[in-house]
Amino acid sequence: MRPNLAPEMKNMWNILSMIEKTSTGTTRAAIAKQLDLSRTTVSNIATQLMNMKLVEELESEVNGRGRPGIPLRLTDSEWFSLGASFHGGCWHFILTTLDGTIVQEHRESLAGDSVDLFIDSLLEGIACMLKTVPGKLIPLIGIGTPGLVNSDTGVIVRADDMGWKKVDVYTPVLERFSIAPFVLNRHRAAGLGEARFGSGKGVSSLIYIGIGNGISAAFINDGILLEGANFCAGEIGHMLIDPNGPLCGCGRYGCLQAYSSGLALIRILKERYSSLLAGEDPLPENVLWNAIENKTLNAELIVKEAIQGNDVAIECLEKISIQLGIAVSNLINTLNPQKIIIGGTLSNPGSLLTDLIRKEAERRAMRSPFSSVQIEQSYLGYKAGALGAATLPLRHKLELILPLTNGS
Repeated sequence: MRPNLAPEMKNMWNILSMIEKTSTGTTRAAIAKQLDLSRTTVSNIATQLMNMKLVEELESEVNGRGRPGIPLRLTDSEWFSLGASFHGGCWHFILTTLDGTIVQEHRESLAGDSVDLFIDSLLEGIACMLKTVPGKLIPLIGIGTPGLVNSDTGVIVRADDMGWKKVDVYTPVLERFSIAPFVLNRHRAAGLGEARFGSGKGVSSLIYIGIGNGISAAFINDGILLEGANFCAGEIGHMLIDPNGPLCGCGRYGCLQAYSSGLALIRILKERYSSLLAGEDPLPENVLWNAIENKTLNAELIVKEAIQGNDVAIECLEKISIQLGIAVSNLINTLNPQKIIIGGTLSNPGSLLTDLIRKEAERRAMRSPFSSVQIEQSYLGYKAGALGAATLPLRHKLELILPLTNGS
């Protein structure tokens, strides 16, 4: 499930990582100097990496009077990584090269929210993507799912917004494809995507917050995801806002998720609708009232209407942003991050929700930590989760590919 790097592979990992960080290529001499290794050691390891088809040589470059250095870079046509993530009733699949360049995308929409449909659509999507791999697949599939996930076992412990408990994702994937999956929460996956390829690239202290029917965060330091003692780090949707507040799917009252998730946004709008119906004045025309009556209302529609200037939708979005701003201010005061990225299905349509959260957080956070943080909308948007899931095989590519090329 979680590949381990043997101690004797440390130099190989460091050299591969250095090559990976320089898109234009770096020479053996530069690597030896930077890592304080002998040129012989670097040359031998570089040869191994080329034999594994992880690294290739570029055209020589002349450095002074000596022999020309030969830059090394990651290959882009040999090995590929597959990631999948579930958002908004849809599986999104992404296939990438070793440097994260997207070469193929695919979506599988669900006609319902049952566990069987969820798993079947995942398997069908993976099968479809495997047919498109133009080379060899790194033998691990990254998967982002709703809920609290035990990433050691690949089991969704619970997904309160879906009403699920103990959903095994690992076993069906392994049995069907003989490829192990690495399963984690979809917003943690999205955070990894933003950290490596999005607006979090190069940021050492980063928080990603995904807001949809559930609310969750990824705490990332120097590219490393904080998972916690039993994978609960980042479950800010169950941060207690008011013990006398509305009932949350977890069974407690007053969680952030009960105040500010997509389901809460729908509840707030329906309460406004019921209040207007109970009044004496005629109901004003509004596409949202029609959606309620036609049973086509969803949180994404409310957000899109708010972005387009629908006053009722804006008021509802402002209401959920208050508790979100409180939560963000607490994270700023506690963790002092450099950047907070707001993503998920309620944020991806536009920057309005992010702007409202930033405004509320500024009112409530301590001045010093707020002055050093940037609060931004997700750069990768709907691609963040699947691309972040694809970073998991990429991160473990050396441990996964080395045994294959050694014939073991």
